[in-house]
Amino acid sequence: MSLDELLRACTLKGFQGSGPGGQHRNKTNTGVCLRLPQYNLEIKSSESRSVTENKTHALHRMQMALATKVREAPKQPSELKFPGSNGHIQTSNPGFPQFIADVLDITAANDGDTKMAAIAFGLSPTGLSKILHQDKSVLEAVQALRVKGGKPKLRGLD
Repeated sequence: MSLDELLRACTLKGFQGSGPGGQHRNKTNTGVCLRLPQYNLEIKSSESRSVTENKTHALHRMQMALATKVREAPKQPSELKFPGSNGHIQTSNPGFPQFIADVLDITAANDGDTKMAAIAFGLSPTGLSKILHQDKSVLEAVQALRVKGGKPKLRGLD
């Protein structure tokens, strides 16, 4: 879902940020707390002095939390398109959370095997593994699916 749709689905609450940042930070409610009760998720952001920036950070984190924690039936391979280019995608790419959700849905449906997800997106299994290693929470979600399906863990998670 888009950031606007996600924001409408969440409850938004402001709070005073703590820590370094000077007097301004400690006097205003610039921190943002997003709650999505449907999935029991709560995301906070207070690293910026700007409410708008904190809201954007929190929404992106909520997208990734949904992508890693909520499983659905996988889409048909004809519906999937790799949002990156030349087998690479940055975590800042707006299509990254949906891509990760689709990869995890396919992996869950295949008892933790990521090979079918790689094939569905036209990637090599090694290429997909490199993408999964970019984000620790994504890698942890894959590892949990692999353990549940009786597969060995991917290398690289300490």
